[in-house]
Amino acid sequence: MKSLRWRLTVWFGASLLVVVTGLILAAHWHLDYELRQEKWERTTPAHPDWILHGSYSDKEVQDILGELVQFWILVGVPLVGLALVFAYFIARRSDRPVREVNRQLSRFGPATLAERLQVPDVDPEVGELVRHVNELLTRLEMAFTHLQEYTTQVAHELRTPLQLMRLRIEAEAMGMKPELAEDLQEELARLTNYVETALTIARAEQGHLELAPEPVALKEFLTDMLEPFSRLAAAEGRRLLWSCPADVVVQADRSAFKQILFNLLANALKHGDQDIWLRVRSRPCSVSLLLGNRVAERSQTSRQGLGIGLRLVQALATQMKQTRLTIHHQRYFWVRLRWPLLTN
Repeated sequence: MKSLRWRLTVWFGASLLVVVTGLILAAHWHLDYELRQEKWERTTPAHPDWILHGSYSDKEVQDILGELVQFWILVGVPLVGLALVFAYFIARRSDRPVREVNRQLSRFGPATLAERLQVPDVDPEVGELVRHVNELLTRLEMAFTHLQEYTTQVAHELRTPLQLMRLRIEAEAMGMKPELAEDLQEELARLTNYVETALTIARAEQGHLELAPEPVALKEFLTDMLEPFSRLAAAEGRRLLWSCPADVVVQADRSAFKQILFNLLANALKHGDQDIWLRVRSRPCSVSLLLGNRVAERSQTSRQGLGIGLRLVQALATQMKQTRLTIHHQRYFWVRLRWPLLTN
């Protein structure tokens, strides 16, 4: 689909071409008519009393009109070209506020909902659109803030009852069937994990999560991190294939980075099949970590799960200021993390 800029340019060029062509045809027809109908009279210097009467022949008319058409082509084509270039720059300048609005909107996220669009010197129509978008952002910020506060309050309210229930089950475990006590402990652990994850997400999205970035040697970090997941993948008949240059160092919070990788790898084991691959590539100015796997058929058709793991990954990556996260989820699931390059 062509952009608005090109459509405006084509529309202006086509309109100009139609107008110029109409003027040329009208002028050509009128001149042809006048030359063929006009009768001329001339005097001669040698005989002032003589008056010559005549008219243009068909060949003369054709020669005059042919020269005129050539002149129109030589002058008109460059002028039309210049007009198209001028139209393109006018269209580019006209859609600059729209491009600026799109650029600012692309930066909005949970942590930047308090910001508003700032587009000075715009047309009234664009200004009204910006005003409506800012009003929508205000309502969205209020709803999101209320939701975060509610989530945080619910999570805090659930922490204490869950801890008391776990302690009570541990105290009464001797009087219960071992299978029942184990099942209850597992369910309570799962609920506790959901509560702690929800609290972490809320703190991260509100910008209240305290992180301590430090240089991290990726090769050593990944070696320790990926060993247990390699064993879990091997138990399912799959492989965790990974590679990383030895001298790559990035700036990251170790705890948050570990939690991000843990959630991504757990998601790959749970919802994927075949091999899991992880690649670290070092470029002149950045380091990228690419992790992916093929999504299992059962996961493509199933809607189970809260998606809380990926939301935690996004919240932590956003909180780590120099980390850029990209997630693609269709038949193949892949995630890209990117950092500025540090020297070891």
